[in-house]
Amino acid sequence: MVSHVREQMRGLLLRGQRKVHWRDESHDRRLKLVDAIADLPVEGFVVVRVAGEADRPERRRRKCLEVLFRELAVLECGELVLESRGPADDRRDREMLEHLRRRRCLAAPLRLFHEPGPSDPMLWIPDVLCGAVGHSRTGAVEYLERLTSRVTVHLIRADGQGEK
Repeated sequence: MVSHVREQMRGLLLRGQRKVHWRDESHDRRLKLVDAIADLPVEGFVVVRVAGEADRPERRRRKCLEVLFRELAVLECGELVLESRGPADDRRDREMLEHLRRRRCLAAPLRLFHEPGPSDPMLWIPDVLCGAVGHSRTGAVEYLERLTSRVTVHLIRADGQGEK
């Protein structure tokens, strides 16, 4: 199944593209991408941190990863592959996972890997899902509406409350 999904995603590349990247796509292309993903046998779980501007981006990421790691452990997911953001940022992600392990916050073992975006078409799916969720939060709901059967959005607020 994974090889089929990779093949389908790779087929969405335009001439000259190394990877699918939501930010670089036009409205029509975004619609094509979300429709293609809606037809794939995948499920997405997107964590969004709702916080004020004083909340630094790395703190938001850590809070989101904490929820994601816990949810994946509950689902007994054995490994997670994230798109690499560079050695320092990747190290911070691994440190976050180790922190949760030390605190015994994970229900099951979870291994974390980082890969460059162009190396694996599976990494393009979360980029599209996050893009669709981001747009929905600013009023452009048509992308996410096409993916409702494929994605769960978990909101966490700065006050620590969460909702799905």
